[in-house]
This record gives sequence, C-alpha cells and structure tokens, in this order.
Amino acid sequence: MNPFYKKQTKENECEQEAEPESKSSMNNIFSKITSLGKNAKENTFGEFRQTPLMDLIERKNDIVLKADLPGVTKDDVTLEIQDRLLTVRAECLTDIEEGIYIRRERFYRKYEGSVNIPVQIDEEKATAKLANGVLTVFLPKKIDTIEVED
Repeated sequence: MNPFYKKQTKENECEQEAEPESKSSMNNIFSKITSLGKNAKENTFGEFRQTPLMDLIERKNDIVLKADLPGVTKDDVTLEIQDRLLTVRAECLTDIEEGIYIRRERFYRKYEGSVNIPVQIDEEKATAKLANGVLTVFLPKKIDTIEVED
C-alpha cells in the first residue's frame, strides 16, 4: 500500500468537506443580496430613487455641473445651494395609459444628489438649462474686488 495514500485521502476529505460549506456560504450571501433587491423593489410601490450621475467642471470663470436626469422636465427640477453644497432634486410621475397594467415599473421617479462646490460662487448669477435629459448648471465664480484708497 502506498504510504501517501492516507494523507492524500485525508486532504481530499478536507477539500470535499470545505467545498460545500464555502459554496453554501456564497449562495447564502448572494441569495440575501438578491432578496434585498427584490424587497426594496416591492416595498417602494413603484417608486424609483436614484442619485443622478453628475460631472463637476471648474473653468476659468465658472463652475459647471452636468447631471443626467432622464425623463424629467424643467418643472420637475429643484436646485438648492447652501454653504457651497449644491443639491439637485427632481421628481416626476409618468403618464397613466388607458388599460390594465400587467407590469408597471415606471410609475414614479425621484432623483437627488449633492456636490460640494470648491470655490465661492455668485449665486445670484447662476443659471441652468435642461436639454435631452441632461441638466447643466452654470455657477459663476465670485470675484471679490478691493478698492485701493489714496
């Protein structure tokens, strides 16, 4: 009989014992993640909340924010600036079609996201436009001038 046969068998037994446990653990983790997603979807009653994808660009004279807000009109958008924190909010309801819905996932959408503005801006001169599902906010930099006395 081969002297390494028992050792080889014991190693195989350990691997075989560990393998189902590790697979079982991974399956439990994935099933929990999957069930969380299902529960979250079921618990929101058609409500869809998302942080919009945003870019913040610093240029010479201003800061530009671009945010993806698909399916939103300008009347659905609210912008708030407080202590250099710009918050973008948008809420919209989809139109109700005549008939019986077999599946409905596009009932209500809510977007909310905030970014810190790295410089002082002139809030009074800020402007925004919404085109093709992209919100663009222009925030002119605040320029402080100091008068020199004689």
